[in-house]
Amino acid sequence: MPEPQALIRTLIVEDEPHMRRYLRELLADEEQIVIVGEASSGSEGVDQIRKLSPHLVFLDIQMPELDGFDLIAKIGVAEMPAFIFVTAYSEYAIRAFEVEAIDYLCKPFDRDRLLASLDRAMRHLRLRSGFVGPEKDKAPDSSEDEWLSRVAVHEEDGIVFVPVERILWIEAANKYVVIHTTGRTHIARQTMQSLETRLDPKQFVRIHRSILVRKAAVRGLHPLFHGDYLVKLNNGTELKLSRNFRELFFKQISR
Repeated sequence: MPEPQALIRTLIVEDEPHMRRYLRELLADEEQIVIVGEASSGSEGVDQIRKLSPHLVFLDIQMPELDGFDLIAKIGVAEMPAFIFVTAYSEYAIRAFEVEAIDYLCKPFDRDRLLASLDRAMRHLRLRSGFVGPEKDKAPDSSEDEWLSRVAVHEEDGIVFVPVERILWIEAANKYVVIHTTGRTHIARQTMQSLETRLDPKQFVRIHRSILVRKAAVRGLHPLFHGDYLVKLNNGTELKLSRNFRELFFKQISR
């Protein structure tokens, strides 16, 4: 992962030469971006990612040999750098969300749309690794625009947008998260870590390795033996406060 004040090492994986050139031209004026390589196929992209260790990848979906999703499977979702899909096909958007793409650029797109994607990538890198680009010197929580106001959940009949103010707590379940709200429960295919980096830490706090609670939903604590506690929520739910997160919880709960 990038070090503070480092440039964003960027790789372009795209089989169309004119699109690789277009991306290079749009990125040329971005001082925080350095393009470290290009690949014209999925298999070449796998080799370049392993060889160059980029921070950010612009990734096409339909390519020779391996498509974009095959490339991710080869590298592994957990090992993938931050990536932005670049494609002419809108029908892969939900699947892209499931593999934790930073953004989904549909061709054709302009510079403003690309810069919006770069802003998302910068926030993601700052939150995950403390990265601060040459023109980014503010703290990650300095703007409300940094954080999700709604969580998108893919369900059988479409996508449900869950307002964060309705969330009580979130728990991890392998490659999924279970989002408990005031009205119902939602299951989303993403990791706890990836979701936590996009939720405002002023509103959410960890109480366990696999449990994240919304601070406003916490009614109080019930002491147990040996310094352990139960966290009581407004709806009556009781969740155990892990000793590993106890100090963090008490520091953050009143902020």
